[in-house]
Amino acid sequence: MKSLQGRLHAGLSATLIIVMLMVWWLTSASFSHIAEQMINSHLEHDSEALLAALQRDKSGQWYLKESQVGHIYQRIFSGHYFVIEVEDQRIRSRSLWDSNLQRQRSIYQTGPENQQLLVWYADYIKDQLSIYIAVAEDITPLKQSLQRFTKFYALGCLLILAILLLVQRWVVTRSLTTIKHVTNELEALSEGDLSSLSSEVPQEIKPLVDEVNRLLQLLSQRLQRSRNAMGNLAHSLKHPLNLLMQIGQKQTLDDDTKKELNNNTQKIYQLMERELKRARLAGTGLPGQFFDANEELPLLIDILKRVYQDKMLEIIYTVQQTREYKADRNDMLELLGNLLDNACKWANNKVQCSIQYDNGASIVIEDDGNGCDDEHLARLTDRGIRIDEGVAGSGLGLAIVKDIVELYQGELRFERSAIGGLRVSVHLP
Repeated sequence: MKSLQGRLHAGLSATLIIVMLMVWWLTSASFSHIAEQMINSHLEHDSEALLAALQRDKSGQWYLKESQVGHIYQRIFSGHYFVIEVEDQRIRSRSLWDSNLQRQRSIYQTGPENQQLLVWYADYIKDQLSIYIAVAEDITPLKQSLQRFTKFYALGCLLILAILLLVQRWVVTRSLTTIKHVTNELEALSEGDLSSLSSEVPQEIKPLVDEVNRLLQLLSQRLQRSRNAMGNLAHSLKHPLNLLMQIGQKQTLDDDTKKELNNNTQKIYQLMERELKRARLAGTGLPGQFFDANEELPLLIDILKRVYQDKMLEIIYTVQQTREYKADRNDMLELLGNLLDNACKWANNKVQCSIQYDNGASIVIEDDGNGCDDEHLARLTDRGIRIDEGVAGSGLGLAIVKDIVELYQGELRFERSAIGGLRVSVHLP
C-alpha cells in the first residue's frame, strides 16, 4: 500500500497544478476581455463623434467636418477605420484607401494588409433618417501584447507553483512527524521502555492512540489478575499440601488417615478442576476483543450444561439488543462464567440470565436454588468464603466477579430471586 505521505503529496500536488492552471487561464481570459471592452468603449465614443460630425450641404449630400474627425482616420492603413451609410451615400475613412469594411454583424474582421480588426457597428436616427456607422480598430498589437503577457504570466505561475509544491512538501513532512513520534514510542513500548503512548497527538490519530492505550491497560490488568489468581491458587493449595506432607511422614496409615488423605487430595483436584473450568470459559479470544453476548452466551451455556449435565439444568438467556459491548471479551466471559457457574452450582432446575444495553450493560442472573440468608449476602464476595462447605469450590468465583466489576467501576448487588434462589445484578457503565 502506498504511504500516507506519498498520497498526500500526490493529491495536494495535483490540486495545486489544477488550481494554478485555472488561475492562469481565468486571468489571461479576463485581461483579454477587459482589453476588448475598453477598445469597444473607445470605438463607441468615436462612432458618436462621427455621428455628430455628419452634416448635410445645400444639395442634400452628406459630408463630415474634417475638424471633428481624428487625424488617425486620415492616415492610410493606420489601423483605425470607419464606414458610414446614410440613404444611398457611403462615406469611408481615408485610412481605408481602396479597401472597405464588410457590412456584417461580426465584431471581428480581416482588414487591409491582413490586419485583425475589432469592429463596432450601430444604427442611428438623425433627421428622421437611418444611419449605419461601423468603426474598426486593428487589435494585432493588443493580441501580441496579450501573448507576451500570457507567456510571462505562465512562467510566473510555474515559479509560484514550484514554490508552493516545496512549501506543501515541507508542511506535509512536518505534519507527519507526529506519526513518526508515535512509531518511535511503539518501538520503545515493545522494548519495555514505556508503559503507554503519549496522548499529546493530533486529533485525527488520537482515537487510535487511545485504543492502543486501552488495550495496554487491559493487558496490564489481566496480568495483575493472573498473578492474583496464581496467588489465590497457591494459598488454597498450601494447607492441603502441608497436611499431605505430614500424613506422608507417618509410619502406618489407618482407615481414618486414608480418609483424611483422600479428602485433601480431592480438595486439590477440585481446585485444579476449578482453574481448568475457568480456562475453558475464557476461550481463545484475543486480548482487547469486544464482547458480543449473542455470539458468546450459547457457547458458554453449552459448556456449563456439559459440566453440570447430572442436574439437567434449564438455562434461559435473553439479550435486549444485538450489539457489541465495549468491554474486554475475556473479562466479560470470566464475569459471566463465574456468575453462571455459581448459579448452576446452587440451582435445582432453572437458571435465568438477562443482558440489557442501556447507558452501559446490565446483567441479571437468577437461580431457583435455596438462596442465601441476609447474614451471608454481604460476605459473598470475600475471598475464600464458602457458605456451604458441602458444595465443591474454592470460594474465589464471586471475589473474582467483584474484582472485574470494580475494574470497570460498576455496581454489584445480591438479592433474593423471585424464583427462589439468589439474584445477582451487575451494571457496567
